[in-house]
Amino acid sequence: MRVPMADRSDGTDLCLTSWFCLGVRFAVVWVLVLVVGSAAVAEPVAVTKTNPTRLYMHYMPWFETPETLGGNRWGWHWTMNNRDPNRLASDGRPDIASHYDPLIGPYASSDPDVIEYHLLLMKLSGVDGVLIDWYGVEGTNGDIDLLLTNSDALVAKMDDFGMEFAVVLEDRFSANVGQAQANVAYLRDHYFGNPWYIRQGPGDDPLMMVFGPITFETQHEWQQILTHGGENVDFLTLWYESGDAGVMADGEYAWPYPNGIFDPGGHLGHLDNFYRHRIPSLERAGGVAYPGFVDFYAEGGAGAGYAEIPHLDGQTLSDTLGVAAGYADDLSFVQLATWNDFGEGTIFEPTYETGFDYLEILQGFSGVGYDVDDLELVLMLYEARKVWSGDMNKQQSLDAVASHLAALRLDEAKALLYFTAYPWLIGDANEDGSVNLLDLSVLAANFGGVGPFEHGDGDFNADDRVDLLDLSLLAVNFGSGSIPEPSVAWGFAALAGVCLRRIRERAFFS
Repeated sequence: MRVPMADRSDGTDLCLTSWFCLGVRFAVVWVLVLVVGSAAVAEPVAVTKTNPTRLYMHYMPWFETPETLGGNRWGWHWTMNNRDPNRLASDGRPDIASHYDPLIGPYASSDPDVIEYHLLLMKLSGVDGVLIDWYGVEGTNGDIDLLLTNSDALVAKMDDFGMEFAVVLEDRFSANVGQAQANVAYLRDHYFGNPWYIRQGPGDDPLMMVFGPITFETQHEWQQILTHGGENVDFLTLWYESGDAGVMADGEYAWPYPNGIFDPGGHLGHLDNFYRHRIPSLERAGGVAYPGFVDFYAEGGAGAGYAEIPHLDGQTLSDTLGVAAGYADDLSFVQLATWNDFGEGTIFEPTYETGFDYLEILQGFSGVGYDVDDLELVLMLYEARKVWSGDMNKQQSLDAVASHLAALRLDEAKALLYFTAYPWLIGDANEDGSVNLLDLSVLAANFGGVGPFEHGDGDFNADDRVDLLDLSLLAVNFGSGSIPEPSVAWGFAALAGVCLRRIRERAFFS
């Protein structure tokens, strides 16, 4: 039997055999099973890496927005002393205190959608865990309660995505030993017992780092403080600072220092000197890699600022990873500094200026089997979260998408995300506003082929193949001409114009 189809653009008639029609019925049943089955919660799976180096991302939990502070107020780390994200800068983006603009815009650190976005991007880039810049429960800084709330929100999500974590204590805000003891006691009671907390060393002790120390610079003080951990801790100070903790220190970790501060050979020479000459005298050591250091302090009215470490379009990151790789056998881990210190411009987080470039470099270094397409899928999930923020049914489906991503079931995540967030687009290959025989003819022309393909070629699930799964996606929407309701039209524009690389030609950072 031959089924007449609409004319193709080249004037030839397209006919399909009966097996193809039966395939439509089969595929519809198959995809419905897929969608229903996707509601099950999947357990997170560890990413396979060819590079065994442990990669830990330094993370700042200090961002606030009007949603968390009330009114039109933004946290200092978005504003410094003279910026206002409520207005637009000359580039048309919120006026924030940074040379770099986050791809998702300025955000609140406690936002669960933001945390999900961050952790999934890290996971698919080969990052093993997060080192939280941590301020504790008692201290002199006025935002300590917000910082703790944000840190706890991050910790609560580690189990969902199978990510490890530890803290880098900021002792500079502890006014006395008693406050520092209270902070370590909180770690003992709330963090150290978490199965995802990083442990290392021969005693499998919880890793605790300090950014300094700055306030407490004697062995006696650290003995008093660390006894409140309830067990031995693996205590690391900044490089060349372990003497301030005496025998309580188990080692040191490197950090990005701007050019010329300590070494006339520049920042790379300082790193090499630490690895080559200092590490042999240490029990344990952590390396560091970073994309650069370009602070906003002077522009933000917050001091003179520091000398720069230029990003050099990713070369600085490649260089610092390369130096660390040369001493991999001597390092317990490499700290990636930082995910999101926008004020100092040391960010791995995707921005309008850098795209996903730094995460792609990490993917290559760690040896994971993922690429930028997979990172973009995480961005699509984040955008869908915001577009459908008031729809609990869709949010439940998006929960399942996140669960699939954490379990590294990317095909299932992609299919369910498309069904959930973009039902009016899937199958409309020629983008005429309806899913009909013309779209089926496009799919048929490429059926069985291997791409690269786009949505307009019939590759509706963006896997570079045109097969029964794509046919099923078209079949579910066949005859549909729906468009998003006006209330979510802005979201449709964002999703179609920013996120759907496969549905429209890639428009990132053009």
